[in-house]
Amino acid sequence: MNVASRPIEIAYPVALSTEEIRALIPHSGSMFFLQQATIWSADHFEGVACWQADNPILQGHFPGCPIVPGAIILEAAAQLAGACLLAGDPITRNIGSGHVGMLGAVRKCSFKRPVLPGDLLRIALKSRRMAEKAVLVYGTADVNGTDAAALEFMVVHAPESSLQEVIDPQALAQLMRPA
Repeated sequence: MNVASRPIEIAYPVALSTEEIRALIPHSGSMFFLQQATIWSADHFEGVACWQADNPILQGHFPGCPIVPGAIILEAAAQLAGACLLAGDPITRNIGSGHVGMLGAVRKCSFKRPVLPGDLLRIALKSRRMAEKAVLVYGTADVNGTDAAALEFMVVHAPESSLQEVIDPQALAQLMRPA
């Protein structure tokens, strides 16, 4: 058995701080949404996201009445899935360098209540592996126990070679930086 195929021992639950999440995914600045995450098992994650009123993403959505866009709620869930798969899923951890987790498909999403600046959005996700580098993720998001969203999407781990024709080489090098 070579090193890459050895099972990775992970002691669940795994709690990830903001700094630990930042080290796992390439997002930064106003596009980084997570405050914390908990990995309950290789296929079960929870996390918290929050947006402040001065976040540039909220400016103009809507003027005088900021609401977190549904696409941003979906992105927060994708960030949670990406970080938790990298930290807590043995198969994803064995994919190795030269890949980046990306939102590959959106299957179904529904938004049931507005998420406002300052709301703590609790995201609960489960996953099902569809292929070595593709995972179906589904779950819910709530604010104080009130449903805010139901989400179903795919996370794929794209190899650097598949991105070379569409992303500037310097930008791609930054994206592929080791965690």
